[in-house]
Amino acid sequence: MFLKLNLVLKIILLISIWSLLLIISRYLFNLSNSKSNYFLQIISVLGLCLDLMLSGFFLYQIFKNVRFPAFIYKIRKFETEKLYHLLGVDFYQYILINSFMRYGNPRVYLKGKGRDYIKIYHEETKQSEGSHYIAMLFTIPYFGFYLVDRNYLLFLFLFVFCIFFNAYPSMLQRKNRLILENRFNKLIFPK
Repeated sequence: MFLKLNLVLKIILLISIWSLLLIISRYLFNLSNSKSNYFLQIISVLGLCLDLMLSGFFLYQIFKNVRFPAFIYKIRKFETEKLYHLLGVDFYQYILINSFMRYGNPRVYLKGKGRDYIKIYHEETKQSEGSHYIAMLFTIPYFGFYLVDRNYLLFLFLFVFCIFFNAYPSMLQRKNRLILENRFNKLIFPK
């Protein structure tokens, strides 16, 4: 959608969107700190987490080929399917596939796609993982704000939401990439 814009317009657009997301996140943060009722506070923290997720999403919508350095995406020797199973990534994947969240990013599903899509899918997992890393980076100041305000319960809720909406999706993308690289290594990395 934004790929045809020149670099200056892309940067201006991204700064504008991030500014709007910052305004919304500050509003949600202030709303969560209002002592009205617990339900509104929790919903505000959830909205804050989802709002901050959009920061990574829009970065990759505007700059499609931006990636972190390669060492970030490199699968480490200790990363195994068993490790991800022990961390609960398989259960998270089950929840993801069997809920409304499966419609969040249809590009990261391999089911029903041909062998030609495997290399594209491999890159999509990197993009999705990077998007969640950026969302986590944007969330860090709000952890600090809740701690400074001594609002430990809302800190805990934001922490849980951040793990559910950012950490687990990142781990799921890494697990998927691990499986792909083990099964289709020659297809992904042709010599």
